[in-house]
Amino acid sequence: MSITPATPRLDVVLALHRTIEAVRADFAVVLAGGLLLVSLPGLLARALAPDAGYAPDIATLVTTLRGVLAMLYMALVSWGVVARLDGRGLPPEAFVREGLRRAQPGLKVALLAGAAVVLGLTIMLFAQHGTTAGFMLRTLLLTLALWALCTLMPAVPVAVVERLGPVAALRRSARLTEGNRDRTMVLGLIAGLALAPSWVLLMGLDGAAAPWFEAVFELCASGLAATLPAVVYAGLRAVE
Repeated sequence: MSITPATPRLDVVLALHRTIEAVRADFAVVLAGGLLLVSLPGLLARALAPDAGYAPDIATLVTTLRGVLAMLYMALVSWGVVARLDGRGLPPEAFVREGLRRAQPGLKVALLAGAAVVLGLTIMLFAQHGTTAGFMLRTLLLTLALWALCTLMPAVPVAVVERLGPVAALRRSARLTEGNRDRTMVLGLIAGLALAPSWVLLMGLDGAAAPWFEAVFELCASGLAATLPAVVYAGLRAVE
C-alpha cells in the first residue's frame, strides 16, 4: 500500500516576517513607487472628480489611468521582491528598470483581476435591496472573493517571473496554492486585519477625511498588496 506524501506547507509566520523584511529592504523603491503610481494618481482623481466641477468623462479617464498605474505598481514590486527572496537583491535603479521591463505579463493579470473586482462591485449594487435573493447574491460574491484570495493570490508574481499569459498564470497559481489555500487565506485575512483600523476610520469619516489621509491609506494598502503575493509565490515555489 503506497502512502501519498503530504503536501509541503507554507509557513505563515515566516511569510509575514519575509513580507516585513522585503518592505524594509526595498523601502525606498516601494515608497517612491507607491507615491508616484498610487498616491499621486489617487489625489489627482479626487481633484478632478465631477463634484469638483470637472466633466465625468475626464474623471473616468483619470480613474482608469489610476487603476492601470496601481496594477503596474503591483507587477513592478513583484519582480523586485521575488528577486530579493531568491538571493538577488536589486539596487533601486535595477529594481525599477527590471521591474518595468518584465511587468507586462503581471500587468495583464492584474488588469483582469481588477476587471473582475469591478464586475463584482457592480453586481453587488443589485444585492442592496434587503431581500433573500440579495442576501444570497452577497453570500455568493463573498464566497467567490474568498476563493480567489486563497487560490489566486500569487497570480501576478507568477506571471511576472514565469512570463505567463493571464489564463496560464491563473492556472499556475491555482496549482501552486493547492494544499496551502488555508494558509494563503490566513495571510490575506491577517493583511486585511492589519489595514482594518485605518479603513474603519476612513469609512467613519464618510468622505470628510483629508486627502492626504486617504493617500497614506492607499499607499500602505497597495504596498502590502504588492509585496505579500510575491512572498507567497516565492514560499510556495520553494516547497512545491
